[in-house]
Amino acid sequence: MAVASLIPPAPATGEPQSGCYMAATADCGGRLSREHYISRGLIDGPELRVRGMPWQREEVARFSPDNLVARILCRRHNSAMSPLDAHAIRFFLAVEAGLKHAQRRSLSRKSRFYMTSGDGLELWAMKTLASLYASGIEFMTPEHRFRDFEPPMERIVAELSSPNPCSIMTLSLPLTQDAHEEQIGRRAVSIGPIVDDETGELSGLLVRMHGIALVFNIDLPDEDALPETEIARPDMIDLIGMDRTSRIFLSRAKRRPEARIVQIRLSHPRKDRPAGRPDRGWNRQPLRK
Repeated sequence: MAVASLIPPAPATGEPQSGCYMAATADCGGRLSREHYISRGLIDGPELRVRGMPWQREEVARFSPDNLVARILCRRHNSAMSPLDAHAIRFFLAVEAGLKHAQRRSLSRKSRFYMTSGDGLELWAMKTLASLYASGIEFMTPEHRFRDFEPPMERIVAELSSPNPCSIMTLSLPLTQDAHEEQIGRRAVSIGPIVDDETGELSGLLVRMHGIALVFNIDLPDEDALPETEIARPDMIDLIGMDRTSRIFLSRAKRRPEARIVQIRLSHPRKDRPAGRPDRGWNRQPLRK
C-alpha cells in the first residue's frame, strides 16, 4: 500500500496563506479550514472517549468531534493531505475489528487478516504532531509544557511537500503489558507528546488506539537502538485471543529480509462473565518473534 504524493495538484498557486503551517511551500489555496488535528474518522461516532486534552476535568471524557478542530491548514493543503487520515482510519478500524474477532465467543477457529500501511501511519503521526503544535493546544506532561518543545516544523513541512514523502518518525510497539491499557468504550483514541527528560527535547508522540500503545519516535538513530521491550517498525501485529488470532499487516516500501512480528496475547474471558461481554484486559504474556 504505497503512499501517494501529498502535493496539491498542479499548477502551484505561488501563494502562501497566513496561518497555514504549510505556507512555506507557497502553494496555498482557499481560506483556512477547520482541520481536525486528530483525524475526524478516529474520533467520530456516539461512543467517542477522549483523554489527555488539557481542558478535561475528568481523566476520560466524551466530546463532540467538532470540539477538536483548529484553523491550521488552508483548504488546498487540507485536501491534499487527506490520504494520511485515510491510512490512520484504516489501521484504527483494523485494530477494532481484530480485537472483536479475537475476543468474541464463537466455535470458529479461523484467523482473520487485515492490510494497512506502516509508511502511511508514520506519515500520519508526523502530520498529527505538526497539527497539534500549530493548533496552540496546551498539552501538559507531568513535568513539561508542550508549547516549550517545538517539533522540527521546517523538516516536517519539507517532507509533507516532497514528491516521495518520508516520515521523520519511527513507529515502535512496546511489548510489556503495563505500556498498554484496557479499552475505553467501543472507540477510544488518546494522543500526547513525549518529552525526553535526559535530553530535554521532544522525542515523539504517544498514540493509543483501543488501548494499544503506539510510540512514534522522532529521529530514531537505529531501529535496533530501542530497548528489548520495544520493536521498531513491526511488519505484523498479532492479536491473540483464546481461540482465534487477528493479524494486522503493515506494508512498507522498503522490505526487510525477515519480518518483525509483535504478538499481543489478549486476556481470556472469565468464566463468570456473561456471554457476549469480552474481557477487555491484557494478560502479562506479550511475546516477540
